[in-house]
Order: sequence, then C-alpha cells, then structure tokens
Amino acid sequence: MFFPDKYRNFALMEDINQLNIANLTALWSKVGQAAGLYTNENGYELSLVKNAEWPNKIWTKQPLAQELLTALTHQMASCEQTLVFPHWDIYPSKGLEIASEGFTQKSFQTGMSLQLNKSFTSSKSLTFKRVLNANQARLWAGVYPKCFGYVISEETLNRTMNEIEYHLFYFKDELVGTAIYYPSEQVAGIHGVGIVPEMRKRGFAEEIMCILLNRAIAAGIPYATLQASELGKGIYKRLGFTEDFIIRNYVR
Repeated sequence: MFFPDKYRNFALMEDINQLNIANLTALWSKVGQAAGLYTNENGYELSLVKNAEWPNKIWTKQPLAQELLTALTHQMASCEQTLVFPHWDIYPSKGLEIASEGFTQKSFQTGMSLQLNKSFTSSKSLTFKRVLNANQARLWAGVYPKCFGYVISEETLNRTMNEIEYHLFYFKDELVGTAIYYPSEQVAGIHGVGIVPEMRKRGFAEEIMCILLNRAIAAGIPYATLQASELGKGIYKRLGFTEDFIIRNYVR
C-alpha cells in the first residue's frame, strides 16, 4: 500500500481511501437502485443490471472473514449474471487466500487520488455534452464499449442521467470519448474516461481529465479520486495523482 508524502498523516490517508471507495460504491448503488437490483445484506452489498455488464458488483466494507467469503460465494453462485467481487487491500483478508476459495482474479486497478489545489492548463480543443435525453443516451451507450469492451446499458443512462453525469467529448465535431463525473462535497469521482480507438494517442484522455478536474476545482471540491487500469495510470500520474491502494477484481 502506498502512503504519499502529500498526506500529513496515516489517518488522513485512510480517510481519502475511504472517500474513494465510498464514491465508487455509491455510484454502483445508485445505478442498481434506479436501473436494476440493489441489495444491502449483512457484510456485503450487491448492484446488478440485467442485459448489461456494469456495475454487476458485489462488495464488502469490512475485513474479509471466512463466513463473509462463504456468503459471497453463495450469492455469486446463485446469480444468473456474472458478478465481480472487487477486493480493496485497505481491508486485509485475515490470512484467507481468496484464489484458493474458487475465485479467479479477472483484473486489478489502482485507487488514486489528487488534492485539488491548483487549476490545470487546458488546450480547449475539446467540447463536451452531458447526456440529457434518450438519443444522447443511445449514442453514449453505443460508444462506451468501443472504449472499454463492455456494456453500460442505454436503459441505465435513461434511468440515472438526472443524478449521474455522463459526458460525450468531441474534437471538431468528431466524437472522441466518454466520461462519468460523480462529485460529492468531499471528492470528485471520475470514472469511465475512455477514448475511441481511432482517436487514441492524441492527448485527448488527459484533456478530458483537465476539463473535469477544473470543474471540480471551480466547485470547491478538495480532492479527486479514480480507479486506474495499468494502461491509464501513467496519464493520471502525470497530472499529479498518487497511487493509494489496489483493487483486485475476482469472479467465480
């Protein structure tokens, strides 16, 4: 686990990690409640949308003991759709070997954060539109799999667009990519920043980030948080984000 110098003490580092996870899981919860199924059981929560691949997560907010892992196993086995179990390493597994319990690691991400104490220089080459109607939702849902290879359903956007900001970004009227902006008073959660294949390696992902970060700064939000793949981590580090914890994503 990483403990960047910018944080004055361990307690603050823990707070930022908790805020990062809270923003992410609040997003999943809201989507499940509005567009699918959301369950809050003893020790774990679940958010699922039919005919989609997101969020479809089951997660814990406490250390992972054998009894809780068994409950996750039963819930995942009984679900008709594949559920992903993200295990963040801020919660130790108390000696449990998750892989030996029938779980396979599908991927991993790095939880990252940035203190928003200065604005970012933007080339102003991109314009963006927030998804506010069914036609825009259809376009966003069609573009997103090109960026990430999995589906966020059109119905999800239609049911949540008033509470969650889905954005489309353009360069000279050509569609560049997507983002999800989900702010709270304490953190600006940035999710789903993706660039269509034909527009990659032109600096557009960093430009999207600068736009969203400047929005958060203008709103007086003190921190930005995200969960980065290995592919995207370099962009975020150049912007000043630090690596705080690891998320390992498991399936059965």
